[in-house]
Amino acid sequence: MDTFTNGSQPPVQLMEPVNAKVNYGLFGRLHNKKGAWKTSSIILTIVGATLVAALIIGSASLMFVFFRYVRPSNISTSTTQTIAAAQKDTTAATAAGGDTAATDSSGKIFSIADAATLPDSGSKKALSTTEIASKVGPATVSILAEVSYGSVNGAQQLAEASGSGFIVSADGYIVTNNHVIEGATAAKVIVPGEKDPIDAVIVGTDSTTDIAVLKIDRTNLPFVTLGDSDSLQVGELAVAIGNPFGELAGSVTVGVISALDREVSISNTKYNLLQTDASINAGNSGGPLVNSYGEVVGVTNAKVSGGEGIGFAIPINDVKTVIEDLINNGFVTGRPVLGIGVVTVDQATADQYGWPVGAYIRQVDANSSAQKAGLLVGDIITKIDGTDITTTEQVIEIKNSHKVGDSITVTVVRNGGTLDITLTLQEGSAT
Repeated sequence: MDTFTNGSQPPVQLMEPVNAKVNYGLFGRLHNKKGAWKTSSIILTIVGATLVAALIIGSASLMFVFFRYVRPSNISTSTTQTIAAAQKDTTAATAAGGDTAATDSSGKIFSIADAATLPDSGSKKALSTTEIASKVGPATVSILAEVSYGSVNGAQQLAEASGSGFIVSADGYIVTNNHVIEGATAAKVIVPGEKDPIDAVIVGTDSTTDIAVLKIDRTNLPFVTLGDSDSLQVGELAVAIGNPFGELAGSVTVGVISALDREVSISNTKYNLLQTDASINAGNSGGPLVNSYGEVVGVTNAKVSGGEGIGFAIPINDVKTVIEDLINNGFVTGRPVLGIGVVTVDQATADQYGWPVGAYIRQVDANSSAQKAGLLVGDIITKIDGTDITTTEQVIEIKNSHKVGDSITVTVVRNGGTLDITLTLQEGSAT
């Protein structure tokens, strides 16, 4: 037997009835003891059954009349509208390519790619995500950088860093992030369809915009089209292609442009970046962010660690001239440099060493304007043109607000004394 428990009630056993009594219906208890009531019982039973049958037949007749003659127009209209709406949604879904990614209770079909894709614009044709992948994927490369991180017992210690990049010319110029190949002693590129990595030359780097250009000795390569990042709209399609984790080359992720001009601080440098929810992971750095037309509108370079769906890309319009300068000159022209490397002296560090808050000079480039003016390693910058300096970001911001040839006054603390040093900003490619 089966035993069922209902809450705190005792178990109720289901079993076959044993020796069940015969039930004679409503008038069953009137059955004859002496035979005198037998006829009366039969008559009363017949009358009761007749009344019940009449009641059922009458109710059914009333319902038939109501639904046949009173409500036909309303029901017909509602049914027609429902069927028409369902047919319309089905037709629309079929026209959209039969995408059945998600269907709600009304039968409507929703697709992120369809919802975010822009319409055709002039000669530009909106592409599906598969068409975008086919167009841009062959021009998206994996980058392997051999980076030195010191020496042990005189032997140089090397590590391999990996990232992504994209080809911008048929003769092999490739754009990636500066941080992908920063400090590299050698770089190689893996082109889709080719088995072996190809040696690459580092043409130029720019830490200010986090852009670098490499060159491989190949011709007739597929290359990307650069788009207009200034025309982007929040919510439009964004497709990222790259080499996440250095092992998944050619990975395509899809999302939207989540925000424009998002100010993000990375390694003491402020960037105005595009935000996207297309999945961005380590190894995607330097890869293309692509719009509905298959045009590169950004260079992916960062994500929020510990967050989901919060990635960033450098707007392509912000770095088009940088890319051109790096290819043509090997550095960014027209940009002033101090010729120093600095690190922030915060309040805790100042208290620990008895220093002032400011920017500690840890490097002075040979033949730079800083060296010519007399700045030394160990100097602590406390003011520039009278403005208090508390972070390295402030040093960069003030420098970038000037032009090549401008003179600035740098106030430093050296050996307990304060000096004002005037220097002329020079053109160069390094901070």
